[in-house]
Amino acid sequence: MKPTSEKLEMQEKSAFRMHLFVGGSFLVFGLFSGSLLNLFTIIGLLVVIFAQIETVTFDKDLGYLIFKHQQPFICKTKIIKHLLQDISGVEIQKLEDSESIKYRVCLVLFSGKRCVPLTSYFSTGFSDKQKTAQVIATFLNTKNYGLDGFPRQPNLSEEMQWETVEEEIVHWESATATDSNDADARVKLAFALLRQDEIKNKEQAIACLKQAENVLESQGYHEDAMYVAQIWRAIWWRLLKT
Repeated sequence: MKPTSEKLEMQEKSAFRMHLFVGGSFLVFGLFSGSLLNLFTIIGLLVVIFAQIETVTFDKDLGYLIFKHQQPFICKTKIIKHLLQDISGVEIQKLEDSESIKYRVCLVLFSGKRCVPLTSYFSTGFSDKQKTAQVIATFLNTKNYGLDGFPRQPNLSEEMQWETVEEEIVHWESATATDSNDADARVKLAFALLRQDEIKNKEQAIACLKQAENVLESQGYHEDAMYVAQIWRAIWWRLLKT
């Protein structure tokens, strides 16, 4: 971390180093097998070439949170920005399986409606995540929710009960017309259309989901965008057989 009064910068290279190690191992194994074009060599080259360095910068002068994804071997850089004023807190997410418990730090946006992870992956080292979360919270003068997470409450619109699916469709159509960047409303509209008549409305529903995917991707919510993409592809494949 490189903190100043107006800027906090964090660079994550552990995943980059891991990709270099794994890719290098495949390359060495492939070369020792006596061929430059075998599967191990190709995999190793791809892993090394597409390895990336992630830099996160909180810039008070510019008023932005800036994600920089740099792939040095192909000279490619991707920049994603979020307004600092949209950050309402910091939390730590946990991923637990039979072998280990891993964590990552996330920034809560829009009063808990969605969060943005600092890294695309989970890793061990809870104390390091605690320290990072506290440094960010102190720098931004915002709430550190830690491992408990933001106390999310159901959205009022989600608690509403419609007498008919047509009434629900009208509601979400109005919501998407009012705010073209409301990806959640587009997803709910798609599901309402499918409940009404999945055969007749499948193209419109899938179009809504694709629009939601594009909105989420443009806003930097890559994991949510990927999840929505999986949904519309599954729907498309299932209805293709009907």
